[in-house]
Amino acid sequence: MFRVGRVDETLATSGITHLVEHLALHRHGTPDYHYNGMTSATTTQFVIQGAGDAIVAYLNDVCAGLRDLSLERLAVEKKLLETEASNRPTPVNQMLPLWRHGARDFGLVSYPEWGMQSLREEQVLQWAHTYFNRANAVLWIAGDRIPSGLRLDLPDGQRWPLPPESSAAPTLPAYFAADSPILVMDGQVPRTRAAAAFARALDRVLFRELRQNRGLSYTAAAAYTTDGRPHATVTAIVDAQPDQIGDALDCLLAEVRNLAQTETADSELETIRALELEGLSDPEVDARLLPRRATDLLTGFRSATTRELIDGFRTMTAKQVSAAAGTFVGTAMLMLPGSHAHRATGFEAAPTFSRFAATGKRHRSRASHDVHLIVGDDGVSLSIPQGASTVLFDDCTAMLRWPDGARQLFGADGMTVRIEPTLYPSATVVLDRIDSRIPQTAIVDMPARQPNEIPKPSRARSLRRRARSWLIPRRAWLDRVATPRGGIRQLLYSVGIAVAVSALTISAFAFSRPGLLLLAITFLGALIWRRKDNGHW
Repeated sequence: MFRVGRVDETLATSGITHLVEHLALHRHGTPDYHYNGMTSATTTQFVIQGAGDAIVAYLNDVCAGLRDLSLERLAVEKKLLETEASNRPTPVNQMLPLWRHGARDFGLVSYPEWGMQSLREEQVLQWAHTYFNRANAVLWIAGDRIPSGLRLDLPDGQRWPLPPESSAAPTLPAYFAADSPILVMDGQVPRTRAAAAFARALDRVLFRELRQNRGLSYTAAAAYTTDGRPHATVTAIVDAQPDQIGDALDCLLAEVRNLAQTETADSELETIRALELEGLSDPEVDARLLPRRATDLLTGFRSATTRELIDGFRTMTAKQVSAAAGTFVGTAMLMLPGSHAHRATGFEAAPTFSRFAATGKRHRSRASHDVHLIVGDDGVSLSIPQGASTVLFDDCTAMLRWPDGARQLFGADGMTVRIEPTLYPSATVVLDRIDSRIPQTAIVDMPARQPNEIPKPSRARSLRRRARSWLIPRRAWLDRVATPRGGIRQLLYSVGIAVAVSALTISAFAFSRPGLLLLAITFLGALIWRRKDNGHW
C-alpha cells in the first residue's frame, strides 16, 4: 500500500494515480491467483490472495513495474480506464465531497478522471517516481509468515502526508438539492468507539422506523468509514418513492436529532455493545483490520489495538454516544430533492452561486435574454437573474477545452462556468483572452463532440429576442453608447437611419403610394437589421 490517491491530484491531473496502477500491473500477465490494484481517496494498494510463491512473484513484479512503467501501453490503458469508468456504478453519495470540499483534495473523488485525456508520459513518470517509493509504502500480510524471496525493490523517497482538508461550505449543517428520490446525509465524527456505536445505532433505528414500522424506504442504512484522517465519516442513506420522500426526510432528521438530544436507552446500548464485541471476538478480526491499520500507519494516525477497541466498547456510555451524534449533526451535509428543501429545518442552503460576479465586458447569450457571460481581467462569470457563478483565473483548478471551441472552467470552490461559442457573439476573442490567463498545467484537451452535442439556440427564440432588443430599451444599449467606440458607432448608425427615413418620407408624400410602402419596408428593416459587431437585430 502507498500513501497516494485522488486527494493528491489536481482536477487537471485527475486519474494519474489510477493510470500508474494500471501500467504497473501490465507486466504481470495472466493471473493464476486473484490479484488486483485499487486506488482510493488516500491510498493505492496492490493485493493478491494465494500461495507464498504467487505472492512473491506478484509483489516483485509490481515493484519492477513501478520502477519501469510500460509507457508503450499508455494509450491502451487510457482507453481501458475510460471503459472502466463508463461501467462503474455511481455511488449515491458521489456528490457530497464536492459540496463539502470543492474541486480540490478530498472533493476530487466527486469528479470524473478528466486528466486522463491529456496526461503525458513525463507527467506519469514523475508521479510514479515521486509517490511510489520505499518511504511512502507499507506491506501488510494476512498470514502466518512473510514468504521467502520477497524483495520489494523500490526507489528511495519520502513519506507524503495527507493534504490539508479544504472547505467549500461556509456554514454547516448544510443541504443541497439533487434530482434523485434518495436522501444522503454524512457528517464527520471523532474516531472513537462511541462514534462507531452511534453509526450502528443510527443504522438500526433507520431500518426499524423507515422500513419495518412505516414502510417508507427499502434502503435505510448508516455506515462508519475511515480513510486515514483523524476523524471518521458516518453516512446515512434513505430511498423512497417520490410522493413519500418528504415523510422519509422528516423521519430521518427526527431520528438523527433524537439520538443527539436523548441518551440511548440502556437496552439498545447493551445490544449495540454486544454486537460490536462479538465482531471483535472473531479470530479473523486482526486480518480484517490490517488494511485500515496500514492506512493509518501511512497517514500517521495511531490506530487502536484490538484490546483497546474491546475496552472502548465495554466502557462507552450513552452520554458519549449522544455527544458523537451531536457532532455528526453539527458537521452534516444533506442531499435532498429541491422540492423538499423547506423541510430541512436547521440546515443552511449550501451556496449555489458565487459571492460576486467578475467585472468586465458582458456578452448576452443568444439562447436566453437573461443569461450573460462576463469576462474580466481576473476571471469569468456566468450570470443569470438569481446570481452568478464565478471562476477566478488564479483559482481555476482545471479548464476543459473542446476542438469546437467550448470551454468549461472549474474554481477551487466547486463553481463552474461553461462557455459555448455557438451561444455568444465575439467568441473567438473571448476564448483567446481566457486561454491566455489559464496555466497550461490546468488545461485539459477533450475529444471532439458529436454535432448533436453542441448546443444551438432556437431560431424562433432568437428572432423574438433580437426583435425585442430594439423595441425595448435595455441597459446593454446604454452600455454601448457609453463607450467611446460604441457611442460613435451608435450615433452614425442612428443618423444614417434618420436620413434614410426622412428621405423616404419626403418621397412618399411628394410622389405616390409606393413611396409609403417603401417607407414602411425601410422602417421594419431598420428594426430587424442584424449588426454583426454585437449580435443583436
